[in-house]
Amino acid sequence: MKIGEERITKEICVERECEECGEPAQYKHTYLLEGSRRNPASKAYGRDDCSWCEDDYKYSCEEHKEKVRRDNPDGMSWCSTFSRDKFEHMFLYWKKVQQ
Repeated sequence: MKIGEERITKEICVERECEECGEPAQYKHTYLLEGSRRNPASKAYGRDDCSWCEDDYKYSCEEHKEKVRRDNPDGMSWCSTFSRDKFEHMFLYWKKVQQ
């Protein structure tokens, strides 16, 4: 590293994959900590509508939708499921590309 030296990072937009099989995801499942509305560690703490809150999430394809949704992270319960056809932006992310 030197003063004045520049660094460029290249990223590519990619789609989320099913946690079970790696196929393109069609569903995003969100989870909240148990007792989330009363738990200060939860993003739903003190909220009336917590359907848009998430403490964790998973992605699945159509085939594995129910299996992934029911596999709650420890100490959490399912909150919401969002479909790709209505919320495309939730299924894309920036991934750094090696140069």
